[in-house]
Amino acid sequence: MMPKSMIKGICIFLAALMVLSVGAVIFQVIAAEPSAVPMVAPVTGDNDADYIIPVGIGLFALLAVGICFILPKLRKKEDEAE
Repeated sequence: MMPKSMIKGICIFLAALMVLSVGAVIFQVIAAEPSAVPMVAPVTGDNDADYIIPVGIGLFALLAVGICFILPKLRKKEDEAE
């Protein structure tokens, strides 16, 4: 069995990878912005889902990191209260 500190370190590392991957996707979406191209692009009825989905995933990743930090502290307080 691995020690708790190693498991926490692995969880933090994986959460950081999630945040970096979201950043990479957002960077690609911004880099592929059709308004940056000097030619006239046709109106295709595109919506803001290109921005909403990566931001939602990023918020989920930050929530996961927060849970990894806060949940063990709450459990520790419950154990001390008993």
